[in-house]
Amino acid sequence: MVPILDHTTVPIAASLLHLGNLINHNRFSLEDIGDYIPGCVMEQSLLLMTNRYMNKQGCDILRRSKEELQNMGAAYFSNFFPAEEIACLSMELGKFIKAQDYTDVYGFFQRVRPGCDADYKWYYTTSHLCPPDQPGGSPSLMNIALDVSSMGFAGKKICKLCDDNSFMVKNYLKFTRLSKREKEIITLITRGLSSYEISDRLFISIHTVNNHRKNILSKLEIRSITQLLRFAEAFDLVE
Repeated sequence: MVPILDHTTVPIAASLLHLGNLINHNRFSLEDIGDYIPGCVMEQSLLLMTNRYMNKQGCDILRRSKEELQNMGAAYFSNFFPAEEIACLSMELGKFIKAQDYTDVYGFFQRVRPGCDADYKWYYTTSHLCPPDQPGGSPSLMNIALDVSSMGFAGKKICKLCDDNSFMVKNYLKFTRLSKREKEIITLITRGLSSYEISDRLFISIHTVNNHRKNILSKLEIRSITQLLRFAEAFDLVE
């Protein structure tokens, strides 16, 4: 089930996007920070459909070591999640992955249990698509799953780990209004391209470019290029 973004989920989604951006720029690795994040932190290979990384909290909850989880392969999904929910989430996550938008975050509620002898518990999971490690490679999926009973506390702790992302948290809802094309145009604007140059680059009409620019200003509720650059820098749209 996909939740509506609210005062609890927005900081979590914004913080995951911020962490993903820092990892993508090699500021640190997921292994460096995974055990400091209050939740189950994992990375999944989309090519092999296997679990590449799980932090200590996730291993403790699932009662498995990192190596055991990696060796489970695709059986990882059927072991811990209800079959009916896997089918639904696979469709929605498939759309998210297919969009190939590395500036987006997908959030959803799911049930998890460590084995057949345990009851399911509800978790709120946020997913962020990470670009391939090398040219021609396959992207991976980074996830943070939080027990719904501790979301408020965990969200605040995650935000403290990202002490410079307050602008992202405050403006994340505005950012989610942007389409993938609009994000692409923002990047080109920050590179100094005119509407005519953007039109040529993207093979769209100048009228379409100008409409996108108006929509961007409206959705972000800004009026100047300076404000747009602030958004672009905060949400990693500057190349």
